[in-house]
Amino acid sequence: MFERKKYKNFAKKQLQGRWAIPILVTLVVAVISGVFSIPDFIKLSQSGYFNAVLNYDYYGALDAVDQASSTSFITSMVTMIASAIIELAAIGVYIKMSRSPEPVYFSDFIEGFNNWARATLGILWQFLWIFLWTLLFIIPGIVKSIAYSQMFYILAEYKEISVSKAMKISIEITKGHKWDLFVLSLSFIGWALLTPFTLGILYFWLVPYMNMTYVNAYHALMKEALESGRIKPEDLSE
Repeated sequence: MFERKKYKNFAKKQLQGRWAIPILVTLVVAVISGVFSIPDFIKLSQSGYFNAVLNYDYYGALDAVDQASSTSFITSMVTMIASAIIELAAIGVYIKMSRSPEPVYFSDFIEGFNNWARATLGILWQFLWIFLWTLLFIIPGIVKSIAYSQMFYILAEYKEISVSKAMKISIEITKGHKWDLFVLSLSFIGWALLTPFTLGILYFWLVPYMNMTYVNAYHALMKEALESGRIKPEDLSE
C-alpha cells in the first residue's frame, strides 16, 4: 500500500532539528547548477532574447530561444552527468537521515562524490533506455522514466550493486505504483508555485522536504517488494 501522506508527514518529523545540512546541500546544488547554466544564459543573451522581450517582440524572442537552444551535445551530456553526480551525493545524505535520528554532516555529502563513476554510468544507462522508449512515443518514455526513478536510491544505499541490476530492481519495486509516484510528484506543485512569491526562500525548505519524502517512498516500495518475495535479500548484493 502506497501511503503518500504518511511519507510526507514522516519527512517533516525526520527533518525537525536537522534542517541545516539539507538546506546547505540544497544551496550548494543550486550554486553548482547555476554555474553550469551560465553558458546557456550567455548564449541566450547573445541571441538577442532579452532585447526582444524588452521590445515586446514575441516572434523575435522565439527565434532567439531557438538559436540559443542549439547547445552542443557534449555540453548537454556534461551537464547531465554533473547533475547526476550531485544528485547521487545528495541522495546519500537523505538515505542516512532516513536510517538514523543521528545528525548528518556536510562531509557526508562530500563523501558522496566518491560515487561519481556509478552516478555517471547510472545516468548514461538510464538516459539510453528512456531515449529508446521515447522513440516509440512520449507516454512510454514517461512511464519508463518512473519505472527507473528508484535507481539512484538503490545505487546510493547498496554500493555493491551494478547499474544494470539497480535498474532491474527499480523496475520491479515500482510495479503497480507508477501512478502513485506520479501523483506524489504532483502533490508538491502547489508549494513550487508559491516559491517565486517568497523570493526563492521557500525553495530551500521545499527541496529537502521533497527529497526526504521521496526517500521514504523508496523505502516503502523496497519493503513491500521484499515482503512479497518479488525482491529477495540476496538480490541486494552483487
